Amino acid sequence: MAHKKGQGSSRNGRDSKPKYRGIKMYGGQEVKAGCIIVRQCGNKFYPGEGVGIGRDFTLFALRPGQVKFEGPKGRRRVAVYEAAAAEAAA
Repeated sequence: MAHKKGQGSSRNGRDSKPKYRGIKMYGGQEVKAGCIIVRQCGNKFYPGEGVGIGRDFTLFALRPGQVKFEGPKGRRRVAVYEAAAAEAAA
């Protein structure tokens, strides 16, 4: 009788849960206060005006308004502006 299981089957039975990261709200979309905008690993996006950051780097809206992605590629920011202010900024 074999002393080892074939094909390493006893070592492969684990897998981590998916983290569901990514952009949840895109530019121009309306958000409510507390709505998650981006779930990310590290700072790919930085919080701008009206946006807070969680301890796991999640960006969320601090107030209701319209999402806007700003800045150069190296230092991209996400901001939330009120609907009237968003039209004036554009």
